[in-house]
Parts: sequence; C-alpha cells; structure tokens
Amino acid sequence: MAVSGSKNFALTRAQIIESALLKIGEYDQGESIPGDEITQAARSLNMMVKAWVGRGIDLFLRREVTLFLQPQSKTYLLGSTAHATTSYVETTLSADEALGQTELSVTSETGISVSDFIGIKLDDDSIHWTTVASLATLTVADALPSAASSGNKVYAYTTKVNRPQKLLYAFRRDTSNIDTQVSIVGENEYQNLSNKLSEGEPIMVWYRPTLDAGTLHVWPVDGGKNTDKLIMIAQVLPDDFDDQADNPQFPIEWGEALVYNLASRLSRDYGLPLQERLDLKREAEMMLDEVLDYDVENASVIFTLDRR
Repeated sequence: MAVSGSKNFALTRAQIIESALLKIGEYDQGESIPGDEITQAARSLNMMVKAWVGRGIDLFLRREVTLFLQPQSKTYLLGSTAHATTSYVETTLSADEALGQTELSVTSETGISVSDFIGIKLDDDSIHWTTVASLATLTVADALPSAASSGNKVYAYTTKVNRPQKLLYAFRRDTSNIDTQVSIVGENEYQNLSNKLSEGEPIMVWYRPTLDAGTLHVWPVDGGKNTDKLIMIAQVLPDDFDDQADNPQFPIEWGEALVYNLASRLSRDYGLPLQERLDLKREAEMMLDEVLDYDVENASVIFTLDRR
C-alpha cells in the first residue's frame, strides 16, 4: 500500500474563506474574490474564532505562564507592566556585583538576546528589571540599585505574555524548583481577606480579566526569600488572521468546522435562502460540537469535599 508518509496538511486564511464561499455557492472554483469581500470574510472569521473561546475551546490554547514575583506586591497587570512570559532563560551571577554595576558576570549567556527583559535577584530579595544593552560582557541598560551576590538568580525573556482569558491552575515555584499548588479564588473570597498585605509565600490568587490587561491579586504577598515565580496554566485567545497565508492556530481536525461555520455566518450576507441557511447551520453546529467533544483532556475527574 502506497501512503504519503506526511502529516503536514494545513489550511490558510485564504483557503478557509474560498472554501466557505464555495459552500454557499457564491463563487466557483478558481474565480477571483473581490478584496472588500475578502476583508469582510476575514473579519467574520476573526470574530468567530474569538467567540469560540466562550464555547470551551482551550485545550490547545493553554499556555504555561511564569510570573516573576516582587516582595510586597499584591497586584500584577498581566499583559502590561507585569514581568510574565511563556518562555524564559534562567542563569546565575558568577561574581558579586555592587550597587551601580551595569556589566554583569553570569554563568551562561545562552538564550539571552540584546533588548531582552532581564531580572537580577538582589540581596534584598527583590528582582531588578531592566533590558539587555549588549552581550559578550553582558551589559544592562539600568544599573543595579543595590548589591547582588554571586549565585543569585538571573532571568531573561523576550516577550511579555498577552492578557490571559482565564486561569485554570496555579502553583508557586521556590528557588529549589519545588512546586506547591496555589488556589484560584473568586472576588468574594479575596475581598473578605482582612489583611491583603500579609507577608508569606502565596497560597491563593484572584484573577480579573480586565480589558487592557488582566489584573492578578496574590495573597499573601511574597516575602521574596524563597519564591521568585508563580506558574499559571492560562487560557489565551487564538492568534488573529491578519494575512492571506496565515494558518489557523487550531489543530487540523478543526479545518472542516472552520470552513462550515464561516460559511454559515456568511450565508445571510450573501442572501442564501432560509432553508439552505438552516441546513448549513445545522451541519456547522454538528461539526463544531464534534471537535469540541474530541479536543478535551483525557484524564480522570476526581470530586473531593472542600472543607475550607
């Protein structure tokens, strides 16, 4: 039996739009689609996949987000000022560094690039954040505000995380890379805390996906000695379809659902008769339900009594 041996089939934005318009009989294969219609279809496609997040698509849109904690900080703006990322490099200082130093000795510069955000753990347990000005001898843009000893942690990353839609799990990671679960609570439980500036290692967080940036409240506020990082499994939005050649940020089994559901959304605009619209909508919903049922975590569900 002859098989291709390849498993790299993918769709582009242009192919999804062309296929959707073919489904509603608006264009024949090979016909040119006017630019304004492509723009409108792309807008509908983007709105559709963003709305699907509310339908429960999150398994392949989950990201592990690392938030670097600061002593006495109770609130962090994720997607804005907070130092939170999905990928970072960790190293250590290889020599003592004094107040005012900009040239740093580190154990390794591997994975660090010019203009990266870089955080140096100071001896007062805070993290001094600046950017990388040059390499070879690692030089930072802003001088150290206080001393940092050899062996102190150094963190570097390129891109801040976008605003998460919601948090699914959270745990703190100490300086020995030991993880401890952190509870995700609602507004009522957090607001009922009498002292929101209690110091200690975090045991709970409350997340509000506010519009410009997500607001994360941490309690207790980290004392800074043992815990530098809060790890969160977060749901994010799929990437935008900006260009014709963009691939969807979906597994390929979602291809048919993308085409049929876009066709269903466009069918009214193109004047498809009511019964045909209803039939198309029924098919589209069935395909969406099938992939939603399939793309779920294959794990046991365990119910326990909350004794808090």
